[in-house]
Amino acid sequence: MEIKTYCSTSGINIAMPYTALFSHHKYITAKRIVLFCNQSSYDFSQNNYLFDILIEEGKLHRILMPEHGLFSEYQDQENIGNITYKNIPCISMYNKADSTTGPDTSMFEDADILLIDVQDVGVRYFTYTSHMFALLMFVSKFLPDMPVVLMDRPNPIGKKVEGTIIEGRYTSFLGQFGMIHRHGMSTGELCDWYIKQYTLDILLHKVNYLTRHKHFIPPSPNLPSMQSLEVYPGQCFWEATTFSEGRGTTRPFELFGHPDISFKTSEQISQLFNKKYSGLAFLRPTFFMPVYHKHKDKTCCGWQIMIENPNKYHTLTGTLDIMRWVKSMATEIDFWRPGKYEFDSEATAAQLLIGDDDLIGYVNGEIDETQILDKLISAQKNWEQKKEYYR
Repeated sequence: MEIKTYCSTSGINIAMPYTALFSHHKYITAKRIVLFCNQSSYDFSQNNYLFDILIEEGKLHRILMPEHGLFSEYQDQENIGNITYKNIPCISMYNKADSTTGPDTSMFEDADILLIDVQDVGVRYFTYTSHMFALLMFVSKFLPDMPVVLMDRPNPIGKKVEGTIIEGRYTSFLGQFGMIHRHGMSTGELCDWYIKQYTLDILLHKVNYLTRHKHFIPPSPNLPSMQSLEVYPGQCFWEATTFSEGRGTTRPFELFGHPDISFKTSEQISQLFNKKYSGLAFLRPTFFMPVYHKHKDKTCCGWQIMIENPNKYHTLTGTLDIMRWVKSMATEIDFWRPGKYEFDSEATAAQLLIGDDDLIGYVNGEIDETQILDKLISAQKNWEQKKEYYR
């Protein structure tokens, strides 16, 4: 299938307010724009959201909302209904009630273009990226003549690469086939990769959003700070366990633990971690109490993880080591989260999130560290080489 274009045709570097975009990009002159976004689409120079600017310009036809809603007001895996914002229909792309996450033709009825402006966080299990991929796939298949304009945002956690390629049988909404855990790509580079990976027939026009926001806007409710983003690539794995990953606290993914872990075990694991990762990251034994989510209103013993050198600390190996130590030292706890995890997939949370039987085997004490490090180094090197193609 012919790829009509997969690179920038605009050449615009947005060190300017959103409003300047309208006079520079021919497709934004369209009157009926479908916008995929959330609260991260904000212009500090105008003190306004992109969707409000488009409404004022009389150009916004419909809003498509990712998981968590337009203002990230919903929790993870929470059903989101359609709403109206200033008389503009806002359509949810995440409906857990009927197991749907993809677009349909009604979302694009009477529309001229699709505009995408959403903040990724640099990992394959962030659902906004999956929504974006689903939109590209749908337009390619059913609306190949519809232009797609993408605001190409920088990766907030940088260009660093970590992990392995997801195993095919674990491909899901939480992990696209062929993708590594931490990809190190911008939003536009990700789309270029996806178009090539799936040979899509699409008119994609990238607008280079080179400047970082003046202030941090949480992309989702449980990633409230840059600290949470920095630990997230590895710490997300705790979702696959019976341990709290810190949801329901003010430090999600930094705090993690379990009601049945002893403080002695917490101290011992902290000592092991701090010796191995000295100067890179620090593990502090502590107690916390989630006010919602796993172990709601229960005192959990565990840790706070703090990264000291984000450029050198490998978030996946750090978390995998902690998990391995916990599983071997706290044998009385059922470690892995049981049952299916997302929608129609029968796979477990560990299979979908970690996506690699060898990494799971390492946590279980079945595979040695040398074997895992060799696999990680090889996968990361291959992805780095592939990534250069999309720069």
